[in-house]
Amino acid sequence: MIGHVMKIYKNSGLKPAVKAALHDLGAGASRRRQELFYARSLFSEEQREATQLLEYCIVKTGDVKLHRDMVCELDKVIEERQPAVIYMDELRDGELLYKPDYAPDNLMAHNYIGNCVVVRRDLMDDCAVKLSRGASLWSFNKYICGRCREEEIAHVSRALFEDNGHISEDGDKTWSAIKDTLYNSEKDLSIENIKDTFTDCIKDTSTDCIKDILDDNIEDTSTDNMKDCIVDSIDDGFGDVSNSKYCPMISVIIPNYEHADDLRRCVESLLYINTYKNIEIIIVENNSTSEEIFSCYDELLREHPDVIRLEKWEGSFNYSAINNYGASCAKGELLLLLNNDTKIIEPDSLWAMAEYAVRDNTGAVGACLLYEDKTVQHAGVIVGIGPDRTAVHPNSGVCFIENGYRDSIHHVQNYSAVTGACLMIKKELFDKLGGLDEELAVAYNDVDFCLRLRRRGLLNVYVPQALLFHYESKSRGYDNKGERHERFLRESQLFRDRWQNIIDDGDPYYNVKLSKEVPWKPEIKM
Repeated sequence: MIGHVMKIYKNSGLKPAVKAALHDLGAGASRRRQELFYARSLFSEEQREATQLLEYCIVKTGDVKLHRDMVCELDKVIEERQPAVIYMDELRDGELLYKPDYAPDNLMAHNYIGNCVVVRRDLMDDCAVKLSRGASLWSFNKYICGRCREEEIAHVSRALFEDNGHISEDGDKTWSAIKDTLYNSEKDLSIENIKDTFTDCIKDTSTDCIKDILDDNIEDTSTDNMKDCIVDSIDDGFGDVSNSKYCPMISVIIPNYEHADDLRRCVESLLYINTYKNIEIIIVENNSTSEEIFSCYDELLREHPDVIRLEKWEGSFNYSAINNYGASCAKGELLLLLNNDTKIIEPDSLWAMAEYAVRDNTGAVGACLLYEDKTVQHAGVIVGIGPDRTAVHPNSGVCFIENGYRDSIHHVQNYSAVTGACLMIKKELFDKLGGLDEELAVAYNDVDFCLRLRRRGLLNVYVPQALLFHYESKSRGYDNKGERHERFLRESQLFRDRWQNIIDDGDPYYNVKLSKEVPWKPEIKM
């Protein structure tokens, strides 16, 4: 702990270091209490028969064992919140599995809630009873949670059941073929077979299989509306989006300084790899001087005059201001903020992002970004963890062929934030929020923007079907020396001051039992 606090003191000053020390002391005491909880208690087969809750029922599959103290823990939640649905962390195959607070897009992608939930009895209609008899509770969980408001769904950050007979959902295999194709490919990664693999996996495992389950388990006589609702929501999340009739214009905003080769590669991937054709590309030029880059501009404008526009930003480098200026010039219904050091891999990436971005309940939509060596650069952002307790990319550096903690790399996920290197949002919503905060010129402007969206009750979504390379910070380099580092420290402190409540309370999409220093590392192990 001392080394961690000293690192914060060196990077950020005394005040953040003191806060970190106090937090770590409290976390240590909590961790010791949790370890005692698991050491003295049992998960038992017999317990499930004797466990009862007034006005609630425990729904589970046959292999689930309940914790001895389950009722005591649940009574606390019921007394405090009177929720409609309660789900819990779990012990699976000898490992503690920590879950986020309610995340609807996570649930549509896979059964992260698990095979044991507590449900208010009035929600158990005929359809719910039938769905509860399945080998997996995925369809049941989607149906029940779909009937509740988000604030009526409670998550207990404690493992109160054990499931050693967990059955993988159909969606778990969705990405296996594409991962193998990508990781082992020696060819250009925009090749058609990658697109076909994505399409086949999505169609076969996510939509058709779930529809079969619904057809087998639901009687049309009383549940038509519910069935249609579930099928529609599945199609919304997993359909062949490139066949969608609704195709709003996307204004792609690319800030640029020099680096003609990077820009050309980025733009050409939008023109020749990307299958979403209703786009305009707005290049925002910022103080370049070389003949090479202006020749590149002339060439792109000459070859694609109907698609590409060049706008000039004369001020000093301010990522927020440049993107805001580009957005003010945009004609599209959707905006895509895109770094110039990116390249599209999956041809339907913009379709996949737009599918979520147009929803009324959605704010920012982010993509899966890979380094050149095919390790993850971005797969969502967690707030309040890392060396200075600001925000980190929790899966950064993980090989793309791996799943990540809780399959977090290859499933659609709700996060508090996504990176501004590839961020899609409705233009109207971007304008309502006043764009990116120009006081945060370089660091944390994207995270701050996403948290403002969350404050409005909107969901931010990470969509792994959108896949790009990100050759990070090639245009500018890193902010780790001199004046750039000083600015970074100032912006870090501004971010902490503004969002200290989330830093203190914890990111709702990151379990409080996971490490704040090492992403996804459990603080307690069995």
